[in-house]
Amino acid sequence: MARKDLLRRRRACDNDRLSALPDDLLLLILRRLDSRTAHGAAVLSKRWAHLPRELTALDLKATDTLPQRYRRCLLRRREATRSLPLAQNARKLEDIAGRYQRRAMRSMVASVRSLLASGLHRRVNRLSLEIFEDNTLACINSLIVDAVDSWGVQDLVVVATPTERTVNTPPAYDFPHGRTSRKPGESRLQSLKLAKCLPPPLEGFTALTTLVVQDLPRSTPAAVYRRAIAACPQLQILHLIRCGYKSKAFALILNAPMSGIRELLVDGPLMLVEIRSLPKLQSLTVLHATLLLSSAASPCIEHASFVFSVDQREGSSFRYNTELETNSAILMRFFQAAVGTTDLALRIAGPGMWIALKNPVCQMANVRRLLIADVPSSWDVSGSGPHLLIDAAPFLESIHVHVPKPEEEPCRKPPRPPSTARRHRHLKELVVIGFQGTERHLHLVRYAVEASTALSRVALFKHGHVKEKGPCGWEMVTLRSKWSDEEKRAVLDRVCCPTAQIEVVLG
Repeated sequence: MARKDLLRRRRACDNDRLSALPDDLLLLILRRLDSRTAHGAAVLSKRWAHLPRELTALDLKATDTLPQRYRRCLLRRREATRSLPLAQNARKLEDIAGRYQRRAMRSMVASVRSLLASGLHRRVNRLSLEIFEDNTLACINSLIVDAVDSWGVQDLVVVATPTERTVNTPPAYDFPHGRTSRKPGESRLQSLKLAKCLPPPLEGFTALTTLVVQDLPRSTPAAVYRRAIAACPQLQILHLIRCGYKSKAFALILNAPMSGIRELLVDGPLMLVEIRSLPKLQSLTVLHATLLLSSAASPCIEHASFVFSVDQREGSSFRYNTELETNSAILMRFFQAAVGTTDLALRIAGPGMWIALKNPVCQMANVRRLLIADVPSSWDVSGSGPHLLIDAAPFLESIHVHVPKPEEEPCRKPPRPPSTARRHRHLKELVVIGFQGTERHLHLVRYAVEASTALSRVALFKHGHVKEKGPCGWEMVTLRSKWSDEEKRAVLDRVCCPTAQIEVVLG
């Protein structure tokens, strides 16, 4: 009996060990769980009852309550749509999936109502909602308004997931009540992210500084974007991701001379954006999109990132050459208008040479730091490669070049690049990731040594990659490798200069 009592006490102690932790540690555990599970922890004991109210982030998804049968139903429906004899079954499965979605939405509405009706004062900094488009949307909109006003939400995310009936039938979700707060002037809302949702009227939200809009269909009027920008002159960050638009003009025109936007991201191969006036813009990121920058439209741009995609396939040479000319024109027009840019990142996507390089490419008068990522092996670094960009940037201080795959040595030795009439007085650092010791790579290193009178560091890494650093930047990640004595001698013979002291790093 004594042994059984001892075991019983040990089990009780073990079961209570988690609850014995301080609130800070328990909240740390709950923050790592999804919101539905974290709030369910309140029923464990009185010790846990008050903890969910201390959570400052709520992530509520209608998909969290969907059973595994729902996913099997979707899989069977997709298989049925591929076969004409099974078309009738596809419609039945669509109805079944719709019932699951409506049930999930009712459950989500009940949960949010329960949180709001509890009458307990709480502060929620971040509220994320993933909803289905159905007849409960008006109720969801009312709940969003109540939550933003009652909880003081600072970061609001709304993702509208199309139902099986609307997956191929835009437009996107529109807030039925046309608002997200009854008193926008008193709202604490600072960041608004909308996926497949049209922006509601934003007049009066004086604290709103970040707006992210993504996955809007082509039927979206261009005036929707212009109205959102005009309603928030204090807006500082604007991201347009895979957004379609309908406009009489060929491009989506951004003309807001009173706007305070400092960071702009444009992402999507179908997007053509023309900036006519964003006077305070400092950071610009263009991902697979086309950008037109009018002269003096954004005189304060300091950081610019471009990602170009060129896909060279058989039978598409005209399209390929057109893309090359377009990419080259984008850069030339950009630097004609944004002469103050100091940081430039160029990233290449696609197997072909990404830009039709000419000499000179353009005049990058004030560029200090240059990152060239994912350089394809077809880019001749000895005759029409990075040294042309070096020539175009007389104040360049640092250049990082990334070659993602080992290139094949050409059959003929590439010609030695001509010496420049104007020698560089500012280039201090050259970093090459993916260096393989080929003639092309060695020519690039030697050219930098000969062209620069201030070069003090050359770093060559065989392996590494480019890592995304937030939505608007990248950084080089290097990996250490072994170098043979022959490889070291080949590099040092090209790098060493009797009149300069250069630090050589081989990794």
